[in-house]
Amino acid sequence: PDPLSGIPDFIYVSDSSGASQLYTWHDGVSTLFPASVAGDVEPQSAAGKVVFTSSRISELNPEIYIAGIGDSSAVRLTTQSGTDHQPSLSPDGATVVFTSTRTGTPRIWTMSANGSSQAALNTGTTGDIPESEPRFSPTGDRILFSSPRTNTTQLWVMPAAGGTATQVTHEINGAFFGSWSADGNSVFYVDGLDRTRIHTVNVATGDVTDYVTGGTDVGDVACTAALCLVVTNATGVNRDILAYVGANDSTPLSLLTGAASESQPAILNQ
Repeated sequence: PDPLSGIPDFIYVSDSSGASQLYTWHDGVSTLFPASVAGDVEPQSAAGKVVFTSSRISELNPEIYIAGIGDSSAVRLTTQSGTDHQPSLSPDGATVVFTSTRTGTPRIWTMSANGSSQAALNTGTTGDIPESEPRFSPTGDRILFSSPRTNTTQLWVMPAAGGTATQVTHEINGAFFGSWSADGNSVFYVDGLDRTRIHTVNVATGDVTDYVTGGTDVGDVACTAALCLVVTNATGVNRDILAYVGANDSTPLSLLTGAASESQPAILNQ
């Protein structure tokens, strides 16, 4: 069988046009996302929608936009002077959680998917502790995020409505590129030492296992129950997207490995 047949549709960032834009991948074919223009990055998808960050108005003031998967234009959701970025949609597509510097320190904020009701989330720390990269859980009741509140960057989970957060990673060199498993029971991440291993931690027990090893500067992990999309050279310039089909896969499928830099894959959820 065609090994690409099991790869889900996903959206990602590419500079193949000379500037960062959003593209979709379907059965090995990449297509420009209809609502995307130069400056679009950080896509996430749920309930037939895509939320993303864009500097289309100003490179110095990124804002958050939303579009239906088939829409030809996007709606701007934020209009603040600070940086609003790293959005994530709730599974029902009704709520967006994101990172904002509008009060100075990067903190986690939430809003309705039409841009209304913007408010900072209580995460259990004072407002001078930076937080970033929020991600709704598959069930929508929790939010995964990154914070150095214990002096190294670790991953934390809190209720979607805000409240006391629980530390889920305890890596000496920090944990990065956090994402949920498809069932919401575990979190995938890469540690900060050599970024050659993708780990998974059980949120309830704290048990850590290796998903795959032997990668090269891996990051931007996005997983289904069957596989994980992973970016290599994730902190470099010429990034590629591979697929690891199941735990301990030693021969990942090459999906996007051309001259352009591709990154930030997100599974498209209709």
